[in-house]
Amino acid sequence: METTVDDKRIALARTLTVLALIGWFAAACLGGLTGIVNQPGRPPLPLLGFIALPILGFVTAYFVSASFRAFTNTISLTLLVGSHLWRFVGLGFVIGWLKGVLPAGFGVPAGFGDIIAALGVLALLPGLRKGMASRGWLLAWNTWGLLDLVLAITMGLLYSNSSLGILSRGGVTTELMVTFPVSLIPTFFVPLFLLLHALTFKRIAAL
Repeated sequence: METTVDDKRIALARTLTVLALIGWFAAACLGGLTGIVNQPGRPPLPLLGFIALPILGFVTAYFVSASFRAFTNTISLTLLVGSHLWRFVGLGFVIGWLKGVLPAGFGVPAGFGDIIAALGVLALLPGLRKGMASRGWLLAWNTWGLLDLVLAITMGLLYSNSSLGILSRGGVTTELMVTFPVSLIPTFFVPLFLLLHALTFKRIAAL
């Protein structure tokens, strides 16, 4: 049974979460500006760290802190889903592919996958605002959105200029994705929205 948490502890958890997000964003900016996340010919450990460590920190906080869990429960489902409108950024991936600065193997699936996810948000928001969203459609959309992000990470690495870039074959790579400010997408926004997808799954299960 979930422990009852008072409003002050929830407010503190909210404040600490905001501070953690600011710190993470600042670190992601620094990593992009200094080129730390761009490791040509080497294992992309800094990039993987930016993805894995925040997720690990979130999971740890979620299971250790009742206050943090209570805070996440205050985030509306409308906000959890609506925030994914940013995924229209996929248009940029498609344009990058058409301009020859991103490989088709990344730009096409990641770009159109994000666009479909964003269009799904537009379709779901009216029902969410009225409290009448379909659980089945929410589950389908959330699964699609999560898998799209996982695919984007995978293809981004396989087409990278790092030692994992086995699909680049000396052609166009995803180096643009680790060049600031675009680098903020894999180092901040992608892992953040993976976490939002996880919270959405939990919320859907309670419907």
